[in-house]
Amino acid sequence: MTAPRSASGDNHYLWGDHCDGWRLIDSPDLSLREERIPPGCAEAPHFHRVSRQIFYVLAGELTIHLSGQTIVAAAGEAVEIAPGQPHLVRNCGDQDLRLLLVSSPDTAGDRHFAESPGLP
Repeated sequence: MTAPRSASGDNHYLWGDHCDGWRLIDSPDLSLREERIPPGCAEAPHFHRVSRQIFYVLAGELTIHLSGQTIVAAAGEAVEIAPGQPHLVRNCGDQDLRLLLVSSPDTAGDRHFAESPGLP
């Protein structure tokens, strides 16, 4: 059994467009991260060949652009992204978006930029 982990300086990383992340569980077969996306910020369109992801919104509003579809999730809601599905995560709201991100397996080495015209 491992000790409890929280979002702190020892597990913090920066990513995307001024975004913060914290590695809460970090193993090859499963990862759990807490992430903060400031208003107006987004990541680059991408996909994972193997990893399945679940985004669970803690605060704010999550916008995920998929090929030809936009999904908006509020606090207390979750969105699942299947392997191979190009996506772009964005905060279109006026407050920080805070979320938990579960990936199985971990996305290390499994992030590929999407060139899909269906993504903004």
